[in-house]
Amino acid sequence: MKKIFLQIIVLAGILQACTEKENTPISKATGKPEQVTDVTVVNEPGGATITYRIPKQPDVISVKAVYKITTGKQYEAVASMYNNKLSVLGYNDEEEHEVLLYTVNRAQEMSDPVTCKIKPMRSPLKLTAATVGVQTDFGGARFTWMNELKTPLAFEMYTPDSLGRMTLVRVVSSQILEGLQSLRGYPPVSRVFGLVVKDNYGNRSDTIFPPGKTLVPLFEERLPKNVMKIMKLANDQNFTNWEGTDQKLIDDDLTSFGHSPSSSLPAPFTLDLGVTAKVSRIVLFQRNFSSSYYNWGNPKEFDVYVKVGAPSQSGDWSEWKKIMETEIVKPSGSGSTVTDEDLRTAENGHEFTFDLAQEPVRYIRIVVRSTWGSTTFTHPAEIDVYGERQ
Repeated sequence: MKKIFLQIIVLAGILQACTEKENTPISKATGKPEQVTDVTVVNEPGGATITYRIPKQPDVISVKAVYKITTGKQYEAVASMYNNKLSVLGYNDEEEHEVLLYTVNRAQEMSDPVTCKIKPMRSPLKLTAATVGVQTDFGGARFTWMNELKTPLAFEMYTPDSLGRMTLVRVVSSQILEGLQSLRGYPPVSRVFGLVVKDNYGNRSDTIFPPGKTLVPLFEERLPKNVMKIMKLANDQNFTNWEGTDQKLIDDDLTSFGHSPSSSLPAPFTLDLGVTAKVSRIVLFQRNFSSSYYNWGNPKEFDVYVKVGAPSQSGDWSEWKKIMETEIVKPSGSGSTVTDEDLRTAENGHEFTFDLAQEPVRYIRIVVRSTWGSTTFTHPAEIDVYGERQ
């Protein structure tokens, strides 16, 4: 009897699971709601903010705008009944456009449309594209731009492949104010470089080339570490602690590290390149601690100083020229989360570019000011230096 009863329960469950459910509004239809009134438009870069008065009907729950952007694609923007304005975005022109406004009730019924006209100001994409610069760099080209509105944009970098076809080499997504990226790894022979700016709505700029379209990359190499050494100036920190040593900062082994003592920040260390070189960039590698990065004593903020001639053993700071105050930044911009993109960037090292006008130097001094774990010590894994020996 129990067995039969269980079979009936199972069969009932199966029949219920197989019953097709129809998605219908929770509330009953009451007819079209009234339209919005008192519509005003404030044009903005790439779009507009539209304000309105919502009808005094208890079943109205939202206002929806329907519009087509420059690409011809249709978009919708929705604001709840608790707000009397919404934004329409994604335009890449300064022409007049129509936007249809609908009120929506609980039964998902829409009012007749109210048509308003907007005339977007110059888009964030166009504003940024107008600031793009492409110039010669070590091993390739340097791209710079200003994103004054800090809009999320993508920057596509192109150069010819082995068959001479313009090929997408790198894409960088960014919304920081001042952008700087370089394409490297090319011999010092004339070649074309270009950049395209894109937004999240499918708009894109024309390809932006340098004056004359071609550039000749400057020669660049990774400076040899067999002639480098970590100097021990009087006011430098000792990085030989907790299995770390000074020389492990330049031993070409990313599993080793230098480690300053507790209560040592700010922690300076001095690198003798062994040669005088026009330095193009340094690459700092974090220690892989607990199978991750951006944690514990890994450097976050640091300063860079340079010097041409031999420094005093006292480490007198007045002899040194500060050229950089910078920090390691997560590409994702996330707080405590470390994304796959963050991990890839840490594995490849964090690049910090020198000014092209910087004179050749032999000595570099790095001062770690803070760490990702807010520790009082730091443990960088490795430093690479690139440029051209003089």
